[in-house]
Formats: sequence, structure tokens, C-alpha cells
Amino acid sequence: MDLQQRINIMVQLGKYMLSNDEDWLYTKEKAARDNAWFTEEFVNLSVSNIANKFLNEEKLTTWVKKYAVNDIISVPKNVGVVMAGNIPLVGFHDFLCVFISGHQQTIKASSKDEVLIKFLVKKLYEWEITIQNYIGFAENLKKCDAYIATGSNNSSRYFDYYFGKYPNIIRKNRTSVAVVDGTETEEDLDKLSNDIQLYFGLGCRNVTKLYVPENYDFIPLLNVLRKFEHYFLYHKYKHNYDYQLTILMMSNKFYMTN
Repeated sequence: MDLQQRINIMVQLGKYMLSNDEDWLYTKEKAARDNAWFTEEFVNLSVSNIANKFLNEEKLTTWVKKYAVNDIISVPKNVGVVMAGNIPLVGFHDFLCVFISGHQQTIKASSKDEVLIKFLVKKLYEWEITIQNYIGFAENLKKCDAYIATGSNNSSRYFDYYFGKYPNIIRKNRTSVAVVDGTETEEDLDKLSNDIQLYFGLGCRNVTKLYVPENYDFIPLLNVLRKFEHYFLYHKYKHNYDYQLTILMMSNKFYMTN
């Protein structure tokens, strides 16, 4: 496949992801059933963002033009991609980058997030059979030419050990911080609350720490965060919340809650 064909089929995939195809709707429901952290809301949010931000034809074409991407690679390399499983389709951008580059990839999908990516790749096979030569899955990634691996601080040590002698991108635990000064509007705080709480805060870009001035008034932010009270309906979130709250209480640490 040449570069334009690769772009075209990704655009086609994006349109499909926004469709109401019965098989796709069932697959999204299955992903939510198989992982209690993947609510229907979060699965749809992730799918929508990927389809509209990554696979939009204009945005995808503009992005590709910024790089020296070969039209056709006569001898493609095989890139091993180890995907994380913290949020739905979290490894999609790595998948997209390797595919657009024209190289082959062997994916080790996370057991927590394998339903969606495997279904989408199977759909690509249906549309273009030769894609089977470029995208595959395996439990053990051996004899790859390069590796992209995302995991925890602990798993990254193993990635370094096994993949360190090859060209690699190895990602460890990461989260985001936010700096506020007290002049934020309600709209600003509402957007901040999304950055904190979407995907139950499990995303690598979710805000997990705030830098605030001395004597900062937390009440406006706590009030905005109330829109996520329905999270307590999800037992995994509620149990985790109760556990963290108990630690604070038993440690006699000051805390605020809404």
C-alpha cells in the first residue's frame, strides 16, 4: 500500500468507528463488560476522540505532511508494540504511527484492552487483505526490529532488559499536574475537573496533582467536581475511593471532600 492508500483506509476506519454498525456496537458493549473501568461513556468518548481528532481526513493529512513519510517501503521493518490497558484504545496512536509509516507491526495487546483494537484490525483485514502482512498480534514479541512499549515503572525495567538493545520507545508511569492561581473562572474549573476525573483519572494525561497558592479556596473546585458523583455507582471506583479516604483518616491527615 502506498501512503495515500494508508491514509484513505484510516479515514475509512474513522468513519466506521462513528457508525452504528451492529457488530461495532456489540464490540463496544463487550469492551465495557470485560473491563469494569471501561464504562460505555468512556469507550464512546475514546472512540469519538480518535475518529474525530486522529482519523479526520484533513487533520490526518496535515499531520502526515509534517514528516518525511515514505510512499512505499521496499523492505519494511517489524515494530513490536506493547500496548497499555488503562483507558480504551490507549495504544491506538502508536498503532496509527507505525501503520502510516509503512512499516509492519506486531502488537501485544493488553488483556485489559484487547477487544476494541483486535476487532478494528480484523475490520481492516476485511477491507484490504494485504494488511495482514503489516499488522499482527502475538503474546511474545520476538525478533522485532524495534519496539514501542508502554507500561508501569515496574514493567519498564523488563522492557529495558529485553528491548534495550533495539531501537525503542519505552514509557513508564506518567500523569499530569495543573497549576492554578485562584483567578480561574467556573468554566476553567469545569474543564480542570474533566482533566482530573475523565476515565476515572486513569489516563496518563489525567491531572493527579494541583499546585495552588497559599490559602487557596478549594470550595469552588469541589463544587464543580460534584458533577462526577455518579462515579460512586461504579463499585471499583467507590472501593478505591473508600480505601484512599480510609488511609487519610487513619493517618490523621487533613483532607477535604464534597
